[in-house]
Amino acid sequence: MNLRIRGISYFINQHQENPKLPNLVLLHGFLGSDNVFEHLIPHLKIFCNPVTIDLLGHGKTEGAELHYRFSTKEQVADLIKLISEQISLPLYLYGYSMGARLALQIALTRPDLLEGLILESGTFGIEDETEQQARQALDASRADQIMGNFEGFLDEWNTKPLFQSLLSKEQLASINEVQKNQNSTWMANSLLGFGTGTMPCVRRNLSNIVCPTQLIVGEQDTKFCHINQTMNREISSSTLSIVENSNHRVHLEQPIKCAEILKIFIHKHQLS
Repeated sequence: MNLRIRGISYFINQHQENPKLPNLVLLHGFLGSDNVFEHLIPHLKIFCNPVTIDLLGHGKTEGAELHYRFSTKEQVADLIKLISEQISLPLYLYGYSMGARLALQIALTRPDLLEGLILESGTFGIEDETEQQARQALDASRADQIMGNFEGFLDEWNTKPLFQSLLSKEQLASINEVQKNQNSTWMANSLLGFGTGTMPCVRRNLSNIVCPTQLIVGEQDTKFCHINQTMNREISSSTLSIVENSNHRVHLEQPIKCAEILKIFIHKHQLS
């Protein structure tokens, strides 16, 4: 269904509403949509009520012509309003990559909303100012490429080392279908407004997270393994799962293992 949230039509899919089970909200990554979780939903419905949301400008959710509307502050405000008004507690929040960055910001802004936090291939941002500025410039260049040649951008994007895995032809075709149907202006604005270089670095705030936290990363994703090991040290309530035979997209590459991690985490903290 579509809901009007702060002037934007957001698409939300409540896959099951069993009052005996907790709710699990899932946030996808850049260029994704709620479709990327469809293979997980049958496994998740056994122990929770999965709720998928198309993030700003992605899938069936509207975007905006100005990139400031994609900023951390604006998107977090959207999601907090949507979650607090539409989804009952107890609530667990899961985010992958860009969705993990948003989930982390929500957890720091409104910790009272969450029973638990799950971050797959997430990051706290870029600490070094020079590196941050370099990433902003890179994302601006990528945004220009998206506007000029979106198909060429997608071809290049999908050759990045963190996306190399043994996904089937059917899985890759499904991912490509979701990506090519995105609005190029909104994807460019997403990078400009909420790229990793633009998002505020929150490493110093990680110790403020008190809700149970599950970190998930693929063993082949060495950069994010390092980042998540740092996060695991600084979030006192966290557990880190490094998943074998997986790169950046653990939920796609090892879906059964990913669902099992979520099941154990939710069962453990639902009873605590």
